[in-house]
Amino acid sequence: MRGALPGTAGATRVVLTPADGGTSITSPWGDVDAARDHTRQIALTGLRPGTAYRVRVESRGPSGEPGAVVEGAFRTAPAATSPAPVRFAVVTCGDYPRRDDPANGHRIYATLHQLRPDFLVHTGDVEYYDKPDPWATSAALARLKWNRLYALPFLRTFHNHTAAYFTNDDHDLLRNDCWPGQTYGRLTWDEGLDIWNEQTPVSPLPYRTFRHGRDLQVWIVEGRRYRSANTDPDGPAKTILGAEQKAWLLRTIAASDATFKVLLSPTPIVGPDRGSKNDNHANAGFRHEGDELRRALAAHRNLIVANGDRHWQYFSVDPATGLREFGCGPSSDVHAGGYTPQPGDDAVQKFFRLQGGFLTVATVPGAGETARLEVRHHAVDGAVAHTVEFDRAGAHRVVAPR
Repeated sequence: MRGALPGTAGATRVVLTPADGGTSITSPWGDVDAARDHTRQIALTGLRPGTAYRVRVESRGPSGEPGAVVEGAFRTAPAATSPAPVRFAVVTCGDYPRRDDPANGHRIYATLHQLRPDFLVHTGDVEYYDKPDPWATSAALARLKWNRLYALPFLRTFHNHTAAYFTNDDHDLLRNDCWPGQTYGRLTWDEGLDIWNEQTPVSPLPYRTFRHGRDLQVWIVEGRRYRSANTDPDGPAKTILGAEQKAWLLRTIAASDATFKVLLSPTPIVGPDRGSKNDNHANAGFRHEGDELRRALAAHRNLIVANGDRHWQYFSVDPATGLREFGCGPSSDVHAGGYTPQPGDDAVQKFFRLQGGFLTVATVPGAGETARLEVRHHAVDGAVAHTVEFDRAGAHRVVAPR
């Protein structure tokens, strides 16, 4: 099938060199795993904070003959005491057939490569197993979708030079609005998890928090593995996050002394959303946990939510709690759609744009009380469509509405 990239036996290693000079770090050679799409994940330790590194990934064949080499670069997070400014990008909703440059991929990655964010967060729906060309009803077809997407030049160039965090949603794990134990054709839930874990950089737990300097801490949550069935009646026992993840999230947010806190969620917590949906915290089917989270998160006035999943861009403020949420929008204009503003939406939704693009979040250090957080919605070409600024007390103001 066109786009298939069958793997082969061999070994890989990584060589890291500080861009400003110094001793290189070289990982041991290790074989790729034929049972995991000929992939290998290498944990890198001993890196310096706030440091630019050149990276060289080397390969060799079973007999030791040299293979392909990939070169790139990235920057590590600043130390927790560093006042260094940080800017990161948030994206969602890819899908190979809905790329806007057939030969090169999604144009947002060329735009992002020019912007050079410090890191990227992909909030899920990287691919769509349950969309055609082909319908990925088996593990082999699911892997095909990953291989051909990340062979595209725009994506390769961007990711070779920018660190990234990934969290899955439904379409890149199994199928629309899925929960544990389901299947999609011959593709099982466990196979979907295994493929996700081989194709993206993973940590021991799928929910994580990372500090990026004095002024920023991010939390990335997982919304599929611990959830109740969507069909269960709502109530105290019904959950998306699960008890352990939810307790971890609220505990670590409360313990953080970062100036600004950003929760990255695969799905909305504030919304609004389509009335037909019953899959996220903005829907009636998960209202109990949604209300609980909105109250708890809004108590931290220096915290915002950034999410994926929805095929439009928005900025919302929950009228009951004041929690602020930014939907980053899909990765191309052709992918946008699925929502028409409803009467009363303006009580919640302060900005709405039915097009593709991405979100950037930036800390701007300042002495005393002058530090601020800038959140921008961008069009696919990088044009700024909307900007909201937050001061360290959590007050916000809209800077550039459209």
